[in-house]
Amino acid sequence: MAIKLQLRNTQQLTITPVMHYFIQLLADNHLELAETLQNEVEANPMLEIEASEKPQAEEVANDFEKRIDRADSSFMTPYEDQGFFKRDPDAIDKNRALEVLTPSSVSLADFLLEQAGASFASEAEIEIARQIIYNLDGDGYLKTEIESIASLIGTTPPEIERVRRLILQFDPPGCASKSLSECLLAQVGGGPEDEMLRRLIQDHLEDLSRANHESIAKHLGVGVDEVLRLAARLRRLTPHPADAFGREEVEYAEVDLMLLKENGEYRVVYLDEGLPRLTLSKYYQEMLDKTRDKKTVSYLKSRWRDAQFFIESIELRKKTILRIAEYLVKAQKDFLDFGEKWKKPLTMKDAAREVGLNESTVSRAVSNKFMASEKGIIPLKVFFSYGLKGDFGFSHAVGTIKDKIRELVVAEDPQHPLADEEIAARLAGLGIRISRRTVRNYREELKFASSFVRKKENKIKGVQS
Repeated sequence: MAIKLQLRNTQQLTITPVMHYFIQLLADNHLELAETLQNEVEANPMLEIEASEKPQAEEVANDFEKRIDRADSSFMTPYEDQGFFKRDPDAIDKNRALEVLTPSSVSLADFLLEQAGASFASEAEIEIARQIIYNLDGDGYLKTEIESIASLIGTTPPEIERVRRLILQFDPPGCASKSLSECLLAQVGGGPEDEMLRRLIQDHLEDLSRANHESIAKHLGVGVDEVLRLAARLRRLTPHPADAFGREEVEYAEVDLMLLKENGEYRVVYLDEGLPRLTLSKYYQEMLDKTRDKKTVSYLKSRWRDAQFFIESIELRKKTILRIAEYLVKAQKDFLDFGEKWKKPLTMKDAAREVGLNESTVSRAVSNKFMASEKGIIPLKVFFSYGLKGDFGFSHAVGTIKDKIRELVVAEDPQHPLADEEIAARLAGLGIRISRRTVRNYREELKFASSFVRKKENKIKGVQS
């Protein structure tokens, strides 16, 4: 057999020891990091906890605590409504402590991702499923626009929609629905015996909510007794598929950052308080210098390198989180000053590009991280917002589009309410091009009825058509 010598060019990603520790530490929140540091000290004799000293920023922290006492809680109303966290009137240490929601032992996302792994063959499909699942709200609905997800991961809306419709059939059925009717239909069988129930859900939910049983019976061609029987079946379905996993329980966590406003400008402060400060053990360094036993020298040198890498990774974690937080605060200054309506479209991909980091690094850095401000506790993930591209070279945040829809509906002629197609056309005139279906979804989220129902309500109120 001939032996040949060949040269081959290959690319290989090498993770340095510092990066290895850094990746592990980055996703930890304040409490988890404190526990990780303590465990590392116990495992590595070359590490020890430095004697505690009063932090240099103690004066700043005390001043900040006074500011928190007079915080304007109204700023946090939108976040409480969205279920980010619940506030406790007897909250401990307002400077750092807050209550956050923690998932049950098996979260809905984990449960769905496990099914996605078994249902989809390609990595591309699994990634799409992952993006859909991570964007579900607390009830199990997909409120994020499909076009935004497609743009984020570089695929097409039809492909997102195809995967979403498969997820609808996962257990519990109805997850990733875009509307109540879609959620309920996913829980109904496809046989002939279910045809009337499907028609009731598709066409008559609004009539049913108004107890217009006679009208429903007429349209379905059945008696009122049958409509009542169908309604009883409908009540056995769940409008919130995530309820099967229960609601989150409250536990205490600590904030990682403070946000100070001085002379109209924001400054982000990283909180070291509560974290053990690590240093290299002088005792074992001296032992390393004096001992002549090869095994001991080899062991201590190995532990010394690990300790150095670990300390460097802690500092790198701090700088990375601070760097990302400072960018988010700068990018969303109007949001901090004026509230939710002024939030700009900003994805993790955008942030990663601006700060020169990988998107996965940004994701880990903001996961379960919280910032204390004079206006309440702000999760770092709140700074991100999906948006849709407009005609004039800029994007529109979904919240802004909803505000425009609200303004159009409120200002419409009561005698001639705007249909979804008309709203879409008027938005297009503002450079916001979204589909009629998207308008309908946003309108339903804003609790506005269809133009037909609005016109009927106006008549009841005495408005002449």
